[in-house]
Amino acid sequence: MNRCYLTLSSTLVMVALIAPIGRAQSAEGQGITVSGSAEVKIKPDQVVIGAVVSGEAELTNDAMVKYRDAKKRAIAAIEALKLPNVKVEASGVSVSQAMDPNAAQMMMQGRPANVGKSKVRAMENLKITISEADKSTNDALMDVIMKLIDAGRDAGLQIGSAMPSNWYQYQMEMNNGGGNQDIPQFKVTDVAAHRDEAYKKAMDDAKSKAQHLADLAGVKLGRIISIHASTGKNGNANRPIYPWMYNGGDEPAEQEDLTSGTLEEIPLKVTLSVQYEIEK
Repeated sequence: MNRCYLTLSSTLVMVALIAPIGRAQSAEGQGITVSGSAEVKIKPDQVVIGAVVSGEAELTNDAMVKYRDAKKRAIAAIEALKLPNVKVEASGVSVSQAMDPNAAQMMMQGRPANVGKSKVRAMENLKITISEADKSTNDALMDVIMKLIDAGRDAGLQIGSAMPSNWYQYQMEMNNGGGNQDIPQFKVTDVAAHRDEAYKKAMDDAKSKAQHLADLAGVKLGRIISIHASTGKNGNANRPIYPWMYNGGDEPAEQEDLTSGTLEEIPLKVTLSVQYEIEK
């Protein structure tokens, strides 16, 4: 008798635990789910030009002297332009073994190469930044960019990616998707405010669609149950955007900037999947 009572009690407990789960799962698919989208176009506010300064020699000390002289000469040439909102940032010098690219090509082909005396290369990546670019006209901004590129090259900087010096380097660059690399990069640095504007437009679009469906169905549109969003230049970062939809863990990182190789307004696209409750 006691054994039967225990078995019956265990069964009742299991039923009590399973019933709420079943109700939650059955309610999950209820409501109206729509997709809302929006796009805002933003003028870039920053231009970044990548450059490399280096010095090569058989002795490390000589390579460092050449590198320092080249860097000093390049920065002086850029500062001499007296352009507003232009800044040069350095990433730190590195020292590596230098090799003649033609000798490297011959070795890759299995042919003997006359390497000669090895050289040391002191190198540093520089970033030339133009801020407040959105306050200039396109023509004025391009004039500034051209002056910086010409001044940097005249001073000995490698502006942008290095051109291949032999057939092997050319093939490697083509295999890696190179061959037409943009020198200036146009960026939108403060995406947050523009993202909020896009979210609002997408929410309005979603609500309009949901209300239209509710009117056609003869039901009353209720509160929002869930929202998921994808944002970015191509709208490909799927994530929930409201706290009640998180299942724990840190919030996904926001996209920090939008970048283009062309001087034009950069589109910020937002797509929302919004589920509304149907009021009883």
